[in-house]
Amino acid sequence: MSFKHELKALMAAQAPLIHLITYEEERVIRDLSEIEGAQDLGITSWDIADGFKVYREGPEPFPLKDCTTDTILHHVSEKMPRSHVLILKDFHHCWTTRRAYISRKLRNMVGKLRANCQYLIFLTPPLAPEQDLPRELKDDVVVLNVPLPDQQELERLFDEVTARIDPAKLPKKELKDKMIQSALGLTTTQARLAFCRVWAAYECFDERAIELITWAKKQIIRESGALEFWSAHENESDVGGLDLLKAWLKKRETAFLSEARKAGLPFPRGIALIGIPGTGKSLSAKMLSGLWKLPLLRLDVGTLFGSLLGESEQNMRKAIMLAETASPCILWIDELEKAFAGVAAGGFNTGAPTRIFGTFLTWMQEHQSPVFVVATANDVAAIPVELMSRFDRIFFLDLPNDTERREIFKIHLKNAGIAFPERQFRLDELVEKSRGMVGREIERAVREAQFTAFADNNREIEQEDLLAALAETVPISKSHQEVIEVLRRWKTEGRAFPASSEE
Repeated sequence: MSFKHELKALMAAQAPLIHLITYEEERVIRDLSEIEGAQDLGITSWDIADGFKVYREGPEPFPLKDCTTDTILHHVSEKMPRSHVLILKDFHHCWTTRRAYISRKLRNMVGKLRANCQYLIFLTPPLAPEQDLPRELKDDVVVLNVPLPDQQELERLFDEVTARIDPAKLPKKELKDKMIQSALGLTTTQARLAFCRVWAAYECFDERAIELITWAKKQIIRESGALEFWSAHENESDVGGLDLLKAWLKKRETAFLSEARKAGLPFPRGIALIGIPGTGKSLSAKMLSGLWKLPLLRLDVGTLFGSLLGESEQNMRKAIMLAETASPCILWIDELEKAFAGVAAGGFNTGAPTRIFGTFLTWMQEHQSPVFVVATANDVAAIPVELMSRFDRIFFLDLPNDTERREIFKIHLKNAGIAFPERQFRLDELVEKSRGMVGREIERAVREAQFTAFADNNREIEQEDLLAALAETVPISKSHQEVIEVLRRWKTEGRAFPASSEE
């Protein structure tokens, strides 16, 4: 249900007190004035700075006068006409300063407001609004988080911004659609500024417009705190091995096409990548972004926690809402076991981690948006079992086999500037000497060989440099053998799908 339809439903249900969490006051007023069947409602706003402002006259005039936070509700109770909507901007400040009077007065007004088809709509920026709402009003006030504008709203905004531009300089439909898609996740004000900046910078709309809009989007997503926009340049060839994982992901890629929607195919929900550290779990999340050509958003759960009651859950909902609006996208949660530490043990914790976990768990189960979750983890035992069951599949990334280590050597040697490593090195020997090593350890060995060659008159890397670096490496499979054996039971006991074929 769109925001406009949800607001219409609340008013049809005679909910007289509605609390909207949003920065977008103009958009709310516009949507309110466009609600079908509510054209006869008068619309007026009030704020502490400029007082009353009439947006649409109702059947009866609203007697306006100068009011303060102490007198506004009394005036509304006595003088507001029937069939009228009053929008109170930033009224949460009044809740804080005159909590007892405001909450009691509003509760006294509910019956009369409902009988006279009157509505009070409070507009509050998303700054811990649950903390500001008096507890006494929990049953009387409907709280609604206003979603960010969707593709249709952004397209209307773009047409409005470019209305005076020469039609010959406007983008073609394909490019326009890409620009609108890039702007998803922005507020109307932010999107308007991004479109105007494109025109100011280039006086045309071409592929550079997408880059500029994406850049603006990255900055805003970073400012949100919990989400970070990652520019993933990796593709399938940058990840050695993991053939079963890659095949599964390729099959799911078609689920985001319009043909899949017509066929009734559901969106895939996500995967959990568990296993040995250094085997490419985080790299696989970045690879998926390049493989599916979808934006990658990294969720830093640690930044969600706030000092105020309810703030942490609000931050989680805000991050989820931003991810859904930026969809289709990939939501990457790195080191999942640390994100929800303590939730799995005992189950009696009622602190912020448990509440955030509950919010995320419900969303994982119920959401219908094309947000694909990629969760990576090392310590599987620390992850709540009810969360693991929400993923489409759990993959285990084991120690790389001989074929995979060969591919990993070729990837990192090419990154070191060696175009044809299979001609210059005895790869069979390197594969044998690196047995039991993970991809991260092989990468470090190649890097160490680079330093050795550079220190020796900046010559090219030789076979002996790599062998010496490998000999100095103590693989994690040996230094933490007991831990690795416990982790590998997840694959050997069939509790997770292998990400690679057996040799």
